[in-house]
Amino acid sequence: MKLTRLFAVSIAVLALLSSAMLGRIVLTEWNNYGAAADGLRILQLVQKSMLAAEKLSFERGPVNGMLGDALPHQALRLQRLAAARGASDRALAELQDAVGAGPAPSAAALAALQRVRQALAAARRTVDRLAALPQEQRAPAELTATVEQMFALVPIIMETVNEFSRSSQLRYPQFSVILQNARFAVELREYAGRLGSQLTAALVARRPLDEAAQRRIQFIEGRIEQLRELIKLPTNNVATDPRLLAALRAMEQRYFGDGLALVAAMVEASRAGRPYQMDTGQFAERYVPTMAPILRVRDVLLEASLEQAQQAYHTARRQLLLACATGALTLLVLAVLALIVRRRVIRPLLWATRALVNLSNGDLASEVRGTRRRDEVGDLLRALVALRAGALDKRRLEQERQQLMEELRRSADTDYLTGILNRRAFTAAGQQRMRGAQENDLSLAVILFDIDHFKSVNDCHGHDAGDQVLIRVAALVRHELRDGEILARYGGEEFVVMPAYCDLNAARVVAERLRRAIEAEPLPLVDGHILRITASFGVAAASGERAALDGLFHAADLALYRAKHLGRNRVEG
Repeated sequence: MKLTRLFAVSIAVLALLSSAMLGRIVLTEWNNYGAAADGLRILQLVQKSMLAAEKLSFERGPVNGMLGDALPHQALRLQRLAAARGASDRALAELQDAVGAGPAPSAAALAALQRVRQALAAARRTVDRLAALPQEQRAPAELTATVEQMFALVPIIMETVNEFSRSSQLRYPQFSVILQNARFAVELREYAGRLGSQLTAALVARRPLDEAAQRRIQFIEGRIEQLRELIKLPTNNVATDPRLLAALRAMEQRYFGDGLALVAAMVEASRAGRPYQMDTGQFAERYVPTMAPILRVRDVLLEASLEQAQQAYHTARRQLLLACATGALTLLVLAVLALIVRRRVIRPLLWATRALVNLSNGDLASEVRGTRRRDEVGDLLRALVALRAGALDKRRLEQERQQLMEELRRSADTDYLTGILNRRAFTAAGQQRMRGAQENDLSLAVILFDIDHFKSVNDCHGHDAGDQVLIRVAALVRHELRDGEILARYGGEEFVVMPAYCDLNAARVVAERLRRAIEAEPLPLVDGHILRITASFGVAAASGERAALDGLFHAADLALYRAKHLGRNRVEG
């Protein structure tokens, strides 16, 4: 091939490779752009899901007012209940439309929305039925059950929140803490509503809180305090956002100040036997507004996530446009350079084409062959041959060295007869596990056992039979052991087992399982005899910083001695 044609082919290959590389870059940026857009959509679904959960929680306030309402306020409470129900329906419809509008609608989210609609319809029927009854006919137990029926709606809608949150965290791991705190805020709002609803039955019946209700209130207050502290944990760069700080201050003042004080006053009135001075509707009118700052905390966290997601989306779009522009510019520069090189370099070198053709048979990318040429090119080829041969020899020697080191390591840690760990390797592993037990205050156990009447096996059947017994017992025990349980030959016919971190009783269970397995397995010898092998076990366990491996072995050895003394084929510890 002539030099001009070779140059043309080279430029074409270079252009093809460059196009492939640039295409890959553009495709990567396109995927990043799509992932950013998808992540932004999922964050918006998280926001809509939390908004739907908020509306369902808010609907409970008018419900509580209706269930404990006096007749003069009936029309107003009905109006508020209708408005709350309309807000819940609109939020659920918007969420369902948003979930179904995506390229790959979530079947789990749609199923959860279907379940919450069905449960919501059933709960509303119950509320309407109770609200139609005279106030004195509304049994407290039935009121409590109705309130719980309304509470059961939020966990269902939270399934969609959790699903979309997990999907968003996969795309934006940096949002995990922010979204977690937003979920904490939603949960705090839910428990705040639960706390207020615990007073519904007592306010309707105009009676003190029973012990069960007081215990539930104490539990809910504990959970509320826990969520309060969790929300205050650092949320990456959002922790210093003035909006979040203001929302937290408002939450502390309004809910943890006014809201909880109102609940405490109701509880104190109940304990003192004083009248409540308000019905459920009046209580809801004072208590529900104090929960609004909690939702503001949630909204600030979601706004921060959406702002960062939008920023990531715009960044991905800019990167995509930049990659496209860079690719087009690179191909243009390549074409201009090819034209310059052809005119200013290739043509002056045409006179050297015949000499270069004689050298074009060498392939340095694959096998490098020697040459007898005495010029610089020949010296280069011989140097490459020598370097390649040296590299191949070095790699072969390194592989042989690694193989030898691996064989030496295995032989140093393995018992030559049974193929299990030897005493030295077991001691090293045991020391390491002992340190872990001491650092984490865990129990560590050692099981020491040996084969009963092993000397008589050697005396009656020979040492080969004894070796067969050792090999068979080692294989049998190794088969019975589970992950994390270490087996080694301690010496002679003695073996040692170290289970995973466990106490004495659990170690005795392991030892008993091994004892039964050995006892149940007959051992045929080469000469036709069948031996029934048993073993005696000593178990010891220890915990705490003063536990030592030597002490464990000593205690296990004493237990093994007792097992031998008490008749063998038993577990002592």
